[in-house]
Amino acid sequence: MAFMDSKLPGSRRRFHFGAFLSAALSILLASFVVSCSGSSSRDDSGLSGDFREACLRGEITVYGEAPIYTSTASALDKAKEDACRKAVEKCIGEEIAQSSGTGDGQSLGFEIFTKARGICRNDSLIEQETYNLDTIKMLRAFFRFEVSASDINNQINLMQKLAGNPRILVLIREEYNLAGQPRRVESFNSRNAQAASALRDALVQKGYNIVDVSRINTAGLNEALISSNPNDVPARLLDEAAKAEADVLVIGNIEANAQNIATLGQHFKSYKATGNVAIVTLWGRGEVLGEFSKVENGAQTTDLAAARAAMERFAVGAEPNRRLSGLAQFVHSRLQSRWGSITRNNIILMKIQGLSFDEAGIFRDDLQIKTAVKGINEIRSSQNETVWEVTYPGRVFALRDTMAYYAQNPKIFQIVAKKKLIVTEAKRGEISIRFQ
Repeated sequence: MAFMDSKLPGSRRRFHFGAFLSAALSILLASFVVSCSGSSSRDDSGLSGDFREACLRGEITVYGEAPIYTSTASALDKAKEDACRKAVEKCIGEEIAQSSGTGDGQSLGFEIFTKARGICRNDSLIEQETYNLDTIKMLRAFFRFEVSASDINNQINLMQKLAGNPRILVLIREEYNLAGQPRRVESFNSRNAQAASALRDALVQKGYNIVDVSRINTAGLNEALISSNPNDVPARLLDEAAKAEADVLVIGNIEANAQNIATLGQHFKSYKATGNVAIVTLWGRGEVLGEFSKVENGAQTTDLAAARAAMERFAVGAEPNRRLSGLAQFVHSRLQSRWGSITRNNIILMKIQGLSFDEAGIFRDDLQIKTAVKGINEIRSSQNETVWEVTYPGRVFALRDTMAYYAQNPKIFQIVAKKKLIVTEAKRGEISIRFQ
């Protein structure tokens, strides 16, 4: 058996054996314990050890809690899900957060729960108890789950790829001005685009997840105008990309034009590709992470082949198999240097209705103490609406899921003992909540 790192919800501090002894009295009620096979004790807080070792030993015990509103059986189901969420957070979420440098265990745990909940198998109810939280009866239940070390490692490897590398949507308009021919345009969703295709392939090789452009509704968009000014992407397109689960948008225009190079000889055609492509994050309000502009040449025996060669060089360089360069390397380098910081400090606008000033203060404290929210900056407050800038180490949709999941749990949000919490909307960089 091994003691799992204990924490107040929303904190990233770990308490190992030495620190635990001095802090035990203050955190006993808020900590949760994961124990390994070999003991019937429900509380292994007196032992030290690494939580991953505990998760990989084949059997974990963890408790979950839920309010009893209708029946004990219904609350027990919710408590089991709560226990499984905690197991996913500790066994997988925190491992991913540490190794990838993105998010934190709780926010990643909520984001990956649907895919990772399979680690909670063959559950056994060890013990259950009830207690009163003000006027609400709460259920605490201890469950033992059998877990497979290989399953956990496979989930960690898969989720590291999903969490550590942003999902990228590539929207590049390609314009071919071939000698003696009408202008040829490959739109955002064209399957014949040379630069966009080469860029996507190169990013996949670097471990990124590419969002299929077919998931975006581009009808009615002026692609020529949008791609020519990638620093000012319409909100509608950004929202569409976020709904398609993209984290980053690579958008711009590349143009190929003929050029005369006498040294090539009469059998070869020469073209140059010029373009302007921006990297826009879809977290928060949409920050431009960088802009790439360059001129690349291409030579081949036909106009189209030469233009395509120039386009490909713009995207991935002259020898991508040996040394990646061009736009692909620029995107990769910029995301490597910036993405971790972005995911740890996502700024989300939170709009709240239905709370008094005092209730808003209580809700604010609960958000910062009992969830992964790291900071709250008040933008404005009135009797009708309170607006905060919330710093959260995860996507807005993970925060939405957190809010919705705990919407009826007064142990997390004290206000829900008196008022109903409803998440009315969650979109790119913004979440709206109503209490009634």
